[in-house]
Amino acid sequence: MTKPKILITGAAGRIGQALTQYLTNQYDLVLTDLRQPRLLHGHPYFEGDISNLNEMRVICQGIGTVIHLAGNPDTEASLENLLSSNIIGVNNIFQAAYEAGCQRIIYASSVNAVLGYPDDIQIQADMPVRPSNLYGATKVWGETVARYYADQKNLSCICLRFGAVRHHEDRYFNLGNPLLDRMITYRDLVKLIKAGIEAPIDLKFGIFFGTSDNPWNRFDITDARKGLGYEPEDDAYKIAVVHTRKPWIHIWRRILKRFKKILVRLSIRKQMELL
Repeated sequence: MTKPKILITGAAGRIGQALTQYLTNQYDLVLTDLRQPRLLHGHPYFEGDISNLNEMRVICQGIGTVIHLAGNPDTEASLENLLSSNIIGVNNIFQAAYEAGCQRIIYASSVNAVLGYPDDIQIQADMPVRPSNLYGATKVWGETVARYYADQKNLSCICLRFGAVRHHEDRYFNLGNPLLDRMITYRDLVKLIKAGIEAPIDLKFGIFFGTSDNPWNRFDITDARKGLGYEPEDDAYKIAVVHTRKPWIHIWRRILKRFKKILVRLSIRKQMELL
């Protein structure tokens, strides 16, 4: 059985490299970025700049689904620094995918598109956009471009508003982190993206939040559960509890190691005295 052919833009980035590792045996991946990823896992890589439409046209040929991760992730960036990748580049990848006959684009949006709401409000996917910064505003632009290509060009476009993406062993999972209510592990992110890849082709457009199964989620993932069949396995708060205990475990292990070394030295000293 032929594996679906998936293009990952921004493949050299932190999320792109993790996604490639998790999906490497499940799909026929093609990787693109301005620089080569550290590990290719046997997949072809094409150097490409999303701000160059002609380069994207070539790279999108023969692709079924595009996972568009490329862009400037700096939440404090100026419009000047966001323009080429988050505005022009986004339009280019949608246009190139459409011209190449791709079936679907999974667009990596962000919770920053609606992070302007007060902290005590749980945000639903269908609430009006309310970006907290210019980066978030560019993600709103991307979602709007996706809606245009879905409605006017019949290209299936799924927008995933990622929360704070981290490996489940990352130090950011601690009880002192105020962002636990929006965190998503790599494992759950992969589940979310796979759900987007495998969603029925008649799903032409959707915006879904991406967080783990946290007891309090700032962003309601009900739509992702129902619309994509997304079932996260991790809980950021439970992971944080375990990580908060870990420093004490490490301290006790160090104490035991030192105690053993002392015992060994004492034993050697006694043996020397007997001689």
